[in-house]
Order: sequence, then structure tokens, then C-alpha cells
Amino acid sequence: MPNPDRTPVDVRMIMSIIAKGSPLTAGLFTVGILDDADELLHSAANEASGLVTFEAVRFTEGGTFNYTAKITSLSNEWLIDHTEWPIQIDVVESNDILYATVTYPNGVPTFVNTHRAATCKGPFVFPELTFNTAGTFEYTMEEITPSGDGWITDDTVITVIVTVEDDGHGHLVATVSYPDGFPTFTNTYHSHPARVIISGCKLAIGAPLPAGKFLFGLYDQDGRLVSSVTNESLDDDDDDTQGDE
Repeated sequence: MPNPDRTPVDVRMIMSIIAKGSPLTAGLFTVGILDDADELLHSAANEASGLVTFEAVRFTEGGTFNYTAKITSLSNEWLIDHTEWPIQIDVVESNDILYATVTYPNGVPTFVNTHRAATCKGPFVFPELTFNTAGTFEYTMEEITPSGDGWITDDTVITVIVTVEDDGHGHLVATVSYPDGFPTFTNTYHSHPARVIISGCKLAIGAPLPAGKFLFGLYDQDGRLVSSVTNESLDDDDDDTQGDE
């Protein structure tokens, strides 16, 4: 039976969602906290940054409480990360005051969802960064490949903000935001023109071949006239050669 003189303890849990292939909007996904019987106890939606903050859970008794965190929302546009993250909360009493310790056996819950119909044809992912202190960290992202081989480098510079928060129980939770919009770099390819000479031969029988007498047309696959040309005449050169012999 709960002791009315015991001071309860409130536990706040925070975790994060990372979006790949498309920007993350607030309220897009819902994360649930379930008990051992797989019954939903608490739920919270993501912020635009990806941070998921649950309302404080109050404990009025000591003990060990095991939960599971997982995404409970569905989406046809996203590949949902169905990882189930274990959570253990140990509540102890000292002098009628309860104290709680939160443990994440597999790490702080972090869900990575990928957009199915992303227009991005060349996604890239940087190696994971580790933060040991809470705070706000600002970075810039830019393309460093020089223009060449027909490609023009996109000189866009994107700001990246990493916010690291302490959940109050010895765990840091990091979220990423893009103030300038989701990083998208567009490269344009320009090829140098290719040139070709198309030629043919005109023969004349029974009379010398006069220059410019016959007209020839070059048509594309749709039957449109692309170019036209008349014949040259080499008969005079042939006559001079025969006279020398």
C-alpha cells in the first residue's frame, strides 16, 4: 500500500528520431512506452528537430520497472524503424523520499526512418559523431569536389545544428536540425559537343559530272531535313592526270 508520506519521484524520458531522404516535420511520428504486457502506457510525438519528450512519469513506490520504447505510428511514405528499445527504471526509497535511476541497456532510443519516395538519387551519410557534453553545436556542410569532367560543383553551404540535451538521468540525447532546409546539392553536367562529317559518293556514266548538279538531303529519324549539299566534281582533276601520262 502506498505510503502517503512518501515523496514521489518524477521521471522524464527523452529520445530521438532521425529522418533520411526527406525533412522531418513536427508530429510526423509517435513513439510509445509499453510495459511488460505490451500495453501502451505513454506516447509522445516528435518535434521538428527529431526530439521526442515524454511527459514526466510519476512513481509512488520503489521497485524495478521494465519498459519498451518503439514507434507506434504507421506511414506509407516512410520505412519505419521497428527497433524496440528496452528501458529500465529503478526506484529506491531513502527517508521517505523516492529516487529514480533510468537505464537504457542498448543505448538511448534513436529511431532512423527513411523516406520511401525520396527524390534524392544520391544520398550520403557522414560517419557517426559522438558528443560527451550537452550544448548546441553548429556545423556547415558543403561540396568539396572541384568542378571537372563536365560536372559543375554546387557551391551551396548548408548550416547544420546539433543539439545535445541531458535527460537528467546521466544520458545525452542528440538531435539534428537544418535551418536552411534539408541538405540538397544539385550538380549540373555539361558535355562538350561532338562533331562528325557524313559524306557520300556520286558517280556519273556517259558524261562528265558537273559540280553542283545533284542535291542530297540528310533527314533525321522523324523525316525532318537536317542538312543538304550538292556534289563536287573531280572530273577536271582526272583529265589533267591522264594528259600528263
